[in-house]
Amino acid sequence: MLTNKLSDLEIKELKLKCRMGYILPFFAFTIGTFVFMAIIVTVFYSETEELGNMPIVVGACGFVLSVLLSYKMNYKLYIDIRNKHKVQELKIIQMKESKKDWEAGSGTLYIGQEMNGFESMSIIVDNYRYRVDKEIYMNCEKGDEIYFNYGPKSKYMLGIELKEARL
Repeated sequence: MLTNKLSDLEIKELKLKCRMGYILPFFAFTIGTFVFMAIIVTVFYSETEELGNMPIVVGACGFVLSVLLSYKMNYKLYIDIRNKHKVQELKIIQMKESKKDWEAGSGTLYIGQEMNGFESMSIIVDNYRYRVDKEIYMNCEKGDEIYFNYGPKSKYMLGIELKEARL
C-alpha cells in the first residue's frame, strides 16, 4: 500500500461527501424540535401552568444532539481532509466488460420511438464490478495492475488510476 497526497479535486469530492452530514442533522433538529415541543405543549401545558424555559432547553438539547450527529457522520472525512493523504492499493483486473444499456423510460413517449442507448464500461476486480470511464477502459487489459485510491480513515473510494499508461 502506498500513500500519496490528495489532489484539490479529491479534497473537493470529500467535502461534497460531507454534505449529508450537514443536511440530515438540520432536518432532524428542525423536525425533532417541533414534534417534541408539540408533545410537551399538548401533554404538559394547561391553562394554569406556564412553559417557562422549557422551549429554550428543548431547542438547546436538540441543537447539541444535531451537532453531535453531524460530527459522528463526518469525522472520518474531516480527518482525511485535514491529513491530505490517500492510500493507494494495487489490484489486478480480473476481467473487462462492456455492454449496451438504455435509459430508463426513454422509449415511452410514443410507439416506435427508439430508446436512448449508452455504452456501459466496467472492470471486475476482486469479484466486484467497478464502472469506469472510457479512458481507463481502453488503456487496460485483463491481468493489468491498477491503483484504487481510498481515504485512509474513511475508506471512501476516491478513484481508480492506471499503474502505467499503455501505448
